[in-house]
Amino acid sequence: MGGGRPQGGGRPQGGRPQGGRPGGEPGGGIVPKLPPLPGSKAAQRMESKKQVEQDRKLRELVHGGQVPVDVGATVFYFMTRKGKLRRLELTETQAKQLEDGTLAVVERPEPAQIEHSLVPAAVAEQMYAISKKSVRFLNRKDLPIGFMSDDEVKEKQAAEARGEEPQVEEDDESTTEGGEETAQAEDTVSPEGSPEGGTEPTPS
Repeated sequence: MGGGRPQGGGRPQGGRPQGGRPGGEPGGGIVPKLPPLPGSKAAQRMESKKQVEQDRKLRELVHGGQVPVDVGATVFYFMTRKGKLRRLELTETQAKQLEDGTLAVVERPEPAQIEHSLVPAAVAEQMYAISKKSVRFLNRKDLPIGFMSDDEVKEKQAAEARGEEPQVEEDDESTTEGGEETAQAEDTVSPEGSPEGGTEPTPS
């Protein structure tokens, strides 16, 4: 008989239960932090933080490249992400630039609400890479965004006149909106409900 104790000693080999930390990571490593559960307050805070950062990037792109609206007699319509028809009163030159795809209508996320601005197509493409819904009209040759024919515009006007609910786009990204959208672009967009005039916007 040797050793004076039962073989193996009074404790498991190693002095403590194997893997004294969850997962049994070697060397006392730190357990990786798990993401918050969907729907939890922590997850909501994380999404809100991501949205604020996204809005900041989009706003900086717009302010860095926006083109002032030249008010004119040509009426140009576009659709907001909430499915509402909005109008810009532009010069014929700017309307042509929209139709040719050199200018775009994009959202400008401000703290109180989402407004709209004109930017060059290159800026709109950068915004589209961050948030597809931030670009409301860009007449790409291969994949137009927000294009509407004369008939579609008239049908939308008639539906809104009948008081029908607009069709809201399905969310394919994390987005939150502060306040109701407006059709303002540097305070030069006609207020909602003003008499229509000029040429119907028929980007081609």
